[in-house]
Parts: sequence; C-alpha cells; structure tokens
Amino acid sequence: MALDVTALNDVVVEKLARDRQVSLGVYVGGRLLASYSADAVIMATPTGSTAYSFAAGGPVVSPRMDAVIFTPVAPHMTFDRTVVVAADEPIAVRVLPHSGQGAVTIDGHLRGVLDAGDWLGVYAAPRRLRVIRLGPHDFYGRLRTRLRLTDAPATAAYGESAPLFRPDGPVPRDLAHLHLPLADRDAPGGG
Repeated sequence: MALDVTALNDVVVEKLARDRQVSLGVYVGGRLLASYSADAVIMATPTGSTAYSFAAGGPVVSPRMDAVIFTPVAPHMTFDRTVVVAADEPIAVRVLPHSGQGAVTIDGHLRGVLDAGDWLGVYAAPRRLRVIRLGPHDFYGRLRTRLRLTDAPATAAYGESAPLFRPDGPVPRDLAHLHLPLADRDAPGGG
C-alpha cells in the first residue's frame, strides 16, 4: 500500500525484532550509494538534524540548507558514517533480502512496517515550509543554549565575533595602508 506523508524532522526505519538488524540499500540518483545494516537508519531534514539524527552521531545542519541527512543507528558495518545528500537528488531506500522487518516512523509516529523487498522514496517537498515567528530567530544562539555549548571554557571570552571582511568588499580603514591597488597587483613583479 502506498503512503505519501510529509515529514518535518525525520523518517526512521528501525528494526522490529530485537535479534535482527534492519538492512537497507540507499540509492541516490538511481545508483546504489551504500548498504546499511543497523538498528535503524534516520533520514532527516536539516530542521530534524538536531534531534534523533544528532543523538545518533549525525551532524548539525543549518535549517537554511536543502538536504537530506542519512544517519545509521548502531551500525554493524565498515561504513558507519552519516551522508548528506542534496534535496533535489532522487533518493530511494530498499529493504534488503536478508533484513528483518523495519518499522517506519515519521516525525515520531509509527506509519507502517516494511518487509524485505519493500521500497521507500525520500524527497524534498515541492514547496518550502513557511513558519511564522513571533520574535527574532537566532538558530546558532538557540543551538548554543540547547546543547549547552556555553559551558565550554572557551566561552569565557564570549562576546561579539571579530569583524569579517569579504574579499569583494571595501578595504577596512585600519588595513588600507597594507592594501595594494589592483593595478599594482596585476603589474609584473606586483604582489
């Protein structure tokens, strides 16, 4: 039976039997990328990257990125790393013949059970989610607070970051005396 569900955070395929792993082939662009044998495989959005995927060792991904993050949970294989895939690449997951059954949860809600040979497609929604915020949003500030990154000794010098200057922007006044005009740089023997 086909099921079309939109996930905000993640889609998880996890083992049902305590003594059986779930084994999944992950296909990107129609080609096998990797086979995972694990307790579960998490397919997270950037918004969901700081939830279950992060707890399983996955990366924190900016919610401004368009990506799908694959993170194995307790993998029993040599390749045990998270893979970040562009959201516009076609992604398919196949339950391999030697796999135990896999429970599919979407944003924490059980949605079904997959058997050997079943397929699951994961793709970006055709439209971006629009969220109304009632106050200013600072993703990295919230990340620091929620993950208690402010407890680190390096935060003793917490404050504003040093000014960053883009190479294509104006030269800061305090560095202007070090700046070579463009004509001098392009001349033979110029910097």
